[in-house]
Amino acid sequence: MRLTIYFFFITCLLFYKSHAQNKLVNYAAPEGADAASDYTLKVNGENVFVYNTRSAAVAYFSFSGEVHIVVHSAATIYEETIRPLNKKIQDTTSKNEIRFSIYEPAQLSVEINNNIKRPLLIFANALEKNIPSKKDKNVLFFEAGKIYDTGLVQIKSGQHVYIAGGAVIRGAFNIEDAHDVVISGRGIIDNSHYAKAQARPISITHSNNIHLDGFIITESKHWSCGSYGSHDVHYYNIKIVSDNDWDDGIDVVASQSIFISNCFLKTKDDCIAIKSGVDYFGKADHINTENVHINNCVFWNGVWGNALEIGFETSTDSIKNIYFNNSDIIHVEGPEGTLTIHNGDHAVVDNIHYDSLRIEDIQGYFVDMKILFSQYSVDSSRGKISNVYFNNVSVKGNRFPTSLLLGFDATHQINNIYFKNVSIAGRMLRSLFDGMMTAVFTVNIHFE
Repeated sequence: MRLTIYFFFITCLLFYKSHAQNKLVNYAAPEGADAASDYTLKVNGENVFVYNTRSAAVAYFSFSGEVHIVVHSAATIYEETIRPLNKKIQDTTSKNEIRFSIYEPAQLSVEINNNIKRPLLIFANALEKNIPSKKDKNVLFFEAGKIYDTGLVQIKSGQHVYIAGGAVIRGAFNIEDAHDVVISGRGIIDNSHYAKAQARPISITHSNNIHLDGFIITESKHWSCGSYGSHDVHYYNIKIVSDNDWDDGIDVVASQSIFISNCFLKTKDDCIAIKSGVDYFGKADHINTENVHINNCVFWNGVWGNALEIGFETSTDSIKNIYFNNSDIIHVEGPEGTLTIHNGDHAVVDNIHYDSLRIEDIQGYFVDMKILFSQYSVDSSRGKISNVYFNNVSVKGNRFPTSLLLGFDATHQINNIYFKNVSIAGRMLRSLFDGMMTAVFTVNIHFE
C-alpha cells in the first residue's frame, strides 16, 4: 500500500513538473496590423496572429517545454516542406492543415506545394529574460498592442530600447558614436512605409558594446542592420524578413569582433555582407575587418546578391578571421553565389572558415571566389585571397551547382583552399572535376 502511494505521488509530481515547464506566451497584434489572408495558426489551441509582408506570412510567440502547432492554409495542400530540413520535424497533413510539435526554439519556413514566394515563417522563441523596467530613465519602452510612428530615433550611450511583443514600430534607429546600447524585445520594426533607400532600420556607426536581441525587422528599404567602423557588436535571435532592393541583412563594414548567432535572415539582397572602405555612408573607415563569428543561423537569399558574402568593397589592408559555422542556407534564389568572396580592392582576404553548413536549395554558384576590378572598386591595385577552409559542408537540392575560383593574375592569386568532407547531392568532392569547379590563377587546392 505504501509503495502504491509512493509511486502515485511520484507520478503526480512528474506530471506536474512536466506541465509546469510548458509555457506559451502569445503576443496579441495591435489594432491596424496587416493580417495575412492565406494562413491561420494555432499553438496549443490558441490563435496566433499571422502578419502579412510582401514575401511571407509571419507569426511569432515564445515558449518553454513543448508546443503543438496547427497551420491552416487557404490552399489545398498537396505537398509541404518545413525548413530547415535539419530540424527533422515530423508532421501530419490533411486537406488544408499541417500539424506538428516542437520542443525547443526554432525559426521555421513552412512551404506549401513548393511555393517559396509565399511561405509561412514561424519564429518560436525562448521565453524572454531581462525585460527592463518602464521606470528606468535609460529605457525607451515600446508597449505591446500599439503601432508607433517614430521616424528616426537617435540612441545614446547607455540606453536600452525595448520593443515588446505585440508592438510595431514604423521607424528606424541610429546608434552613432555610442557605447553600451541594447535593443531587445519580441516586437517588430516595420520599414514598409519608407521609400527605397530612405532609411536603414538599424545603423550602428563608430560604436561599441552593442547588443541586439530578439526582435523582427520587416520590409527593409536599405541595408537592414549594419555595423560601420564599430566593434563588439552582438546580434542574437534577430529575424529579418524582406524582399526589397538593397535590403542586405547584416553588413559588417570596417568593424571588428562582431558576433551573429541564432538569427534568421530572409532578404532579396545579400544575407551577410562583410566589407571595408564603403564611403557612401560617410562614416566607415578604410580599416581592417576581422574577427567576425556567424553561428547557428538560418539564411534565405532572394533573387539578388549572395547568401554569405565577403566583398565587393575591400579597400583595406586585410579582411581576416571570418567564421561561418553550424548554419542552414535554405534557399538561394538568384543566379549569383552562395559562399562568396569578391575581392574588388587591395585587401588580403585571409583565414576564412565555412564549417558545418547545410545548404538545401541553390540556383546560382556554390562557391564563387574572385579577385577582380568591379563597378564598386576604388583601389587601383588588386589584392589576394588565402587560407579558405570548407569543412563539413553539404549541398542538397534538385540541381548540381558549379563553382568559380578566379584569381586576377600570377601576382594576385587565390592560394591555399581546403575542402574537407564537402558533398554535393551526396557525392564527396575529391577534385575540381567532382565539384564542377573552374580555377584560374588559383594554387594549392586541397581535397580530403
